[in-house]
Amino acid sequence: MHFDVFIGIDYSGRGEPFQRTSGIQVVEMNQNGQFKRVSPDEKGRTFSWSRREVFVYLQKRISEPNQRMIIGIDHSFSFPFSYFKDNQLQNWEEFLAHFQHLWNTKEQTVRACKERVDDYRNHTELRLTETYTASAKSAWNFEQKTGTVAYSTHAGLPWIYELRKSCEELLHVWPYDGWNPSSAESVLAEVYPALFYKRFQQFDREFPFDWPRDAQDAYVIAAWLRERDRNGTLTQYFEVNTLTKEEKQLALQYEGWILGVC
Repeated sequence: MHFDVFIGIDYSGRGEPFQRTSGIQVVEMNQNGQFKRVSPDEKGRTFSWSRREVFVYLQKRISEPNQRMIIGIDHSFSFPFSYFKDNQLQNWEEFLAHFQHLWNTKEQTVRACKERVDDYRNHTELRLTETYTASAKSAWNFEQKTGTVAYSTHAGLPWIYELRKSCEELLHVWPYDGWNPSSAESVLAEVYPALFYKRFQQFDREFPFDWPRDAQDAYVIAAWLRERDRNGTLTQYFEVNTLTKEEKQLALQYEGWILGVC
């Protein structure tokens, strides 16, 4: 695949969409393995981002010429198939449009939007890709005390809708835009840093032990993407040929997949 830039983003649904939070961290790494913790401030006075700032940053980076990048974000990009069935949604594109209309988290907090939306019937229901991991949580479980992905998912999905719309032909959202991105596209994928964290913490000589955990999660995302690209196995993770034909269709059309899960 040979990407130029590898970006890891640890995401958060905390607070207002324009409010900076330490739970959102961004790390960039180049082909040579040089990495940096990116600041939204030109003078580098903070490494905490707002969700709005992340959107603007990605929009700008993706639009830069001669810079093909792959971006990993750690929140769910979709819901279980039952949601599509209950709401008569034919595919993920319809789901995104439906969701961003229902949850206006580009302008309001998740908590404020949640008060106007009916509760999910089964708050522990998982997508197929999440059942293939040991510890992934449901995007509907707002009551989870630790490791919840519900707030970040509900805060992040409308921004993915906007990013996909604004970048169009420059961005491939995997796997919904196809299992194999073209060489002309940057790629945005859902990742789960817990899959990589311990391995990089133990064996990566460059591991940033002095960074806070959210920044470390962003680091291992970028590091894993670069490692897989350099050793030629990223294409295998994109194709996910360990899945059956029916499983791949479910992921492609509805539920998506976590990059790195086999």
